[in-house]
Amino acid sequence: MNYRTTWSLLLALLLMTALALTPVAAVKVEGAKIMLDVKPGTTYIFPMAVSIKSDDPASEYAIDILGFGQSPDAGSYLGLEPGQDTGAYSARSFITFPSSTIRLQPGERKEFNATIRIPKDVGVGGRYAVVLIHPAATGTGQASFATAVLVPVMLTVEGTKLVETGTITGVSVGEVIAGKPIVVATTLQNTGNHHYYGAINQVSVRDPSGREIGSAQSDPFARAVIPGQSVRFETPLTAGLPVGTYTVVSRMTLENGTLLDEKSSTFSVQEEYIPPFEEATATVVPDRETVLRTSGGEITITFPPGAVLADAEVTVSPYADTLPAPPSGATAGTTAFTVDGLSGILAKPATMVVKYNPADLQAAGGDAGKLSLARWDRVDGKWTVLPTTVNAGASTLTASTDRFGIIAVMAGAKQGTSGGKSGGFLPGPHPAIMFGALAIFAAVYLKRRR
Repeated sequence: MNYRTTWSLLLALLLMTALALTPVAAVKVEGAKIMLDVKPGTTYIFPMAVSIKSDDPASEYAIDILGFGQSPDAGSYLGLEPGQDTGAYSARSFITFPSSTIRLQPGERKEFNATIRIPKDVGVGGRYAVVLIHPAATGTGQASFATAVLVPVMLTVEGTKLVETGTITGVSVGEVIAGKPIVVATTLQNTGNHHYYGAINQVSVRDPSGREIGSAQSDPFARAVIPGQSVRFETPLTAGLPVGTYTVVSRMTLENGTLLDEKSSTFSVQEEYIPPFEEATATVVPDRETVLRTSGGEITITFPPGAVLADAEVTVSPYADTLPAPPSGATAGTTAFTVDGLSGILAKPATMVVKYNPADLQAAGGDAGKLSLARWDRVDGKWTVLPTTVNAGASTLTASTDRFGIIAVMAGAKQGTSGGKSGGFLPGPHPAIMFGALAIFAAVYLKRRR
């Protein structure tokens, strides 16, 4: 490799590292929601302002006026391009700004107005658009990392009939796995002419005789559901279910109890469903033994005197996310939990007694002797398989540990071993250290070349 090639590569590495460390502007928008009652044939002026901090770089922002869309997954507001904004409730053409771009110097604040002209024949119900304030293309690439702000525009035409209705377009039941919530997914479409807040999904499970044996309810939906848009509500169900076929009924209502729609679906339970345990909390104190136990006795953790140096409020919670890949040769069961509220290593180990369920036993091929408890260390990014005592008569696993991360039941794992590096994190030096090291290397290299 010749001098010019080596120096070019070094310069590219330095530039990439410098760009990664360069601070970018995060714009602050005042007037970040436009919600007005409007009259046909009237013009409205809505004041707005944007600003950046004094230590932010100079930045240019673009203002785009888009249609109002929603993500089905979480109901997040989205901008629709003109070709997609073809519904009857669009307000995109009503809105104008003095300029489509705004240039800000460090610490600068600029005021401007949104002009909203309501047509005389605007019609009834609501009209909707979004204003997207985002980094403009500058050629440097840095501005593209700054935070964009989406401003929802919700206009209600005064004196017209507001229709707030909805239709359930789908009800589905997720996997039935012991120790994990059963997720009922209900998709609601706003079929009216006006948005509404606070939609609630009420879910019930009925046996073949029609008797209700479990229920759940979502929190009131924090975002508005926009006319023509659909939102999926995922409601966890945690009622224990024997083997059999069941009917799940989903009722979508508003907070005032108004029924939007009701639909049902059937699902089967092939093996007895054991729901996840309920979260539990205890205050661990230094001078005496403390027992943290879930209400159903699924998890019992005993902290001996002297385990902590100061009072600590400790919580054990089910772990519902996907587990990191298990150690080589091991299979993860379904029982997994986290223990939060402790910092660092305990002065004396705590003892865990965990009840394993039929799904855990199935992962071990029916041999309880192959089960053990393992701890995922978030910092190290690896599993540690803990020495575990199995009590097949009581269906329990017992192990001691002086620290907590994610604790899971494993089948076929060799006790006392560790493994399973995280695939999502590559350990290495901080970018600032890399930048300094590259700079020193470049300087030494050039000096030698001279």
